[in-house]
Amino acid sequence: MRAAVQGILNSWMGERVQMKKELFAGMELFLGRKQLLCIGAGLILGIMGQVSQAMNSSQDSLERPGIGQEETRELLVEGLMEEEALPVEIDLSPRQYREEEALRVYEDILEELPGRILGENTSLMEIRQDLELMRELPEYGVSLEWKPENPELLDAKGRIQREALGDQPETMWLFLQMTDGHNPADYQFRICLMPEEESQQEKLAEGFQERLKEEDYDQRYSPVLTLPREYEGHSLSYKKVQEPVLPSAVFLGIAGALLLVVKERSDRQKQQQQRKRQLLSDYPELLTKMMIFLGAGMTVRTAWEQIAEDYHRLLGQKRREKRWVYEEMYETSCQMKRGVPEGQAFAEFGRRCSLPCYTKFAGYLEQSRKNGSKNLRELLRLEMEEAFEQRKHQARRLGEEASTKLLLPLFLMLGVVMIMVAVPAMLEFM
Repeated sequence: MRAAVQGILNSWMGERVQMKKELFAGMELFLGRKQLLCIGAGLILGIMGQVSQAMNSSQDSLERPGIGQEETRELLVEGLMEEEALPVEIDLSPRQYREEEALRVYEDILEELPGRILGENTSLMEIRQDLELMRELPEYGVSLEWKPENPELLDAKGRIQREALGDQPETMWLFLQMTDGHNPADYQFRICLMPEEESQQEKLAEGFQERLKEEDYDQRYSPVLTLPREYEGHSLSYKKVQEPVLPSAVFLGIAGALLLVVKERSDRQKQQQQRKRQLLSDYPELLTKMMIFLGAGMTVRTAWEQIAEDYHRLLGQKRREKRWVYEEMYETSCQMKRGVPEGQAFAEFGRRCSLPCYTKFAGYLEQSRKNGSKNLRELLRLEMEEAFEQRKHQARRLGEEASTKLLLPLFLMLGVVMIMVAVPAMLEFM
């Protein structure tokens, strides 16, 4: 019995160990060995940090924040309640200076304060630009309040009032009160506000303006003002004030380039429209010629080459204008002479013409090549009748478009006639 129980326990423990091995093997297969090591390292570090935090959480005193700073701390108070620790928050007020300590801090501030408020000026006794009067010094926890002796010349922010300053230097006191919130102290600085100093170039320009006024007055009886060629040792030359041409020219060039792109695109569209109209217009003529040549006993290829050769000969003699459909037929004829199969050449002809009627025509030719030309003339006759109807519709549409385009000249002519009639009548009444 004992041996049986021991065997069951060993079997159960073996199954548990095998399950753990399979679990870890599955995790390793899913995550990878490196990922498992990272997870394990994070878990160990977290446990160590938690233990260290629990060991060092005991605290008997709180360190105050720096001067001028406030801070809120969270604590767990144990022993106040029997069951659990009580969480509390305490607002720590900033540390305050003692009176003698505050005075020593003020003395340190006074040593560096003049250099910090000067801004772009060189010294307090030669102030030409605005001062930088700060209100606080957070690193010391001290507030500053400035009071100029003469606010009409210098405001509390350090800005010089140029309108009231005039052309003469002004000496005045700048009063300062420093406080950390509990220990105020008053100080004062002697400063001198200087008028704006003109640069050498400004003086030179003003003097030259005066010289031009004198020349204008001296030459007031002359029809032409002769400009001075020299002033205080400087040789002078003059130019007209002109607007720069380069930006306008560049803009016009870019605009011209864009317009050319639009024009070329519009021309291509117009050319395609004209080509399409010409192809539709010549389609009945092509069908008629094919029917005539096929009726004379010619094959499809012979009739095709005959039509293309006649067109090319008349075009070379300048007895025929260029027509797109015959140009495509001549190209197809050249392809067949070069060895291109008839079916492929006719199919490419239909694609190049890119109109449904020509695609259908190419299909009829390919069908007759495969099945014989017995019914080809009848198919072409029916197609020719439909083509003539389409040509009539096209002619009617072109006429409507032409009449619409004539409306604007007609209105212009009507306006001219009305002016010619109305003006003499109005002149008679006047």
